[in-house]
Amino acid sequence: MNDYRLAADQLRERRKGKPGELLLMTGVVLMIAAPFALVLTNQHGEKLADLKAQGMVAEATVKAKSVRSESYTDRKGRARSRDHHSLDLAHDLNAELKYADWIAGKPFARPQYPTLTTTSIELGESYFDALAAGQKTTVVRIPSNSNGMMLTDQLEYETSFAYVMWWYLGTGAAVLAGLVMTVMGWRKRFPGG
Repeated sequence: MNDYRLAADQLRERRKGKPGELLLMTGVVLMIAAPFALVLTNQHGEKLADLKAQGMVAEATVKAKSVRSESYTDRKGRARSRDHHSLDLAHDLNAELKYADWIAGKPFARPQYPTLTTTSIELGESYFDALAAGQKTTVVRIPSNSNGMMLTDQLEYETSFAYVMWWYLGTGAAVLAGLVMTVMGWRKRFPGG
């Protein structure tokens, strides 16, 4: 029985790790992950820049709103669910403006032969709640990409200076916190060095 207790004590000590080890590892992960997240954000920013450069804006009417729940299991084995919000938007393909013309305030053309189409887009809950069925809004899309449509309000927000600065400030704060944690962990792990 004593051997069992000794082995259990040794296992508990091993699980604790060496002093500063967790802090050191967490700091290094933060310093690596934060810039990686910024790179992914910049790739999304390039897609948004393409929408501004090549996008066509149209007036759209909200035809329907829907919320779809998705069930999943988290890492700890607990059952969770998340909601996906989507809008069905009807717009006229023949009444589109280039994004730059729309920004300049040009009016939408009223074509003699409208070509109405309905597209479903997923969006965040705040944009979903702000629009009601039958309400008009504006959307932007690249004609060659049928899946890339988004609300112009969302595009404007996600390309605003304040939104981009929050990402850079958050990344800087995460890298700085990672650096501090790494130094503190290093000092605890190697007190003489």
